[in-house]
Amino acid sequence: MAVSRAVRTPAREVDVRINQKIDPPVTDDPQPIVVSLFGNNDFESEELVAYEIGYRVRPMDRLSLDIAAFFNDYDNLRTQEPGEPFYETSPSPPHSVIPITAGNKMQGETYGIELVANWQALDWWRLQTAYTYLQIQLHLDGDSGCTLSERTEGESPHHQISLRSSMSLPGDLEFDLWIRYVDNLPRQDVGSYITFDTRLGWKPHKDIEMSIVGQNLLDSNHPEFWPEILSTFPTEVERSVYGKITWQF
Repeated sequence: MAVSRAVRTPAREVDVRINQKIDPPVTDDPQPIVVSLFGNNDFESEELVAYEIGYRVRPMDRLSLDIAAFFNDYDNLRTQEPGEPFYETSPSPPHSVIPITAGNKMQGETYGIELVANWQALDWWRLQTAYTYLQIQLHLDGDSGCTLSERTEGESPHHQISLRSSMSLPGDLEFDLWIRYVDNLPRQDVGSYITFDTRLGWKPHKDIEMSIVGQNLLDSNHPEFWPEILSTFPTEVERSVYGKITWQF
């Protein structure tokens, strides 16, 4: 069991300006509208108190089971508070600015559980399976004008499942397989997906390892998340195959 406290020292929230996007005029006025994120010199550290408990048991010589649960209590979480629009002439052309300022007007809790089973099926073959459940609950202060921060509730997967297979084969060969399921992210419009990775390794010498790895082999590409603060173009994880040589000395 453990109880821990942590704080995150603010950095970009204190002294920064990010021009997030430029909108075309909404009237006949030709001046553009700039949406800008501003820092806040009064921004406070975000705080966390974490509670954890876990238990491990070996019902058989070749089998071990782990269970862990956690509850995290957050305070002073970052929000994006809208301010009064103002007018700028520099840089050109003249434009209106809609300011969004960093604030500390949100609290929240996260809790979940993780189950892991390790089975040494044979002397040369080991299997591991794991399941993770995560729940996020966020609460804005009554005077907060933020409309985005609570979206974080739907930006992490509720369920994740994985199965790993590790084999030590004759001839100093190693063969690994890993299949993984990740739940959808409703707030980012990212669907659930399954990935499959494999690795074949060979050790011709105790200090040298050669391997070939395939990742995300089940599809050519898939999204895993979208950008949150900066409006950058999203990318997708692609299928890949690569080789590697490791020399330890």
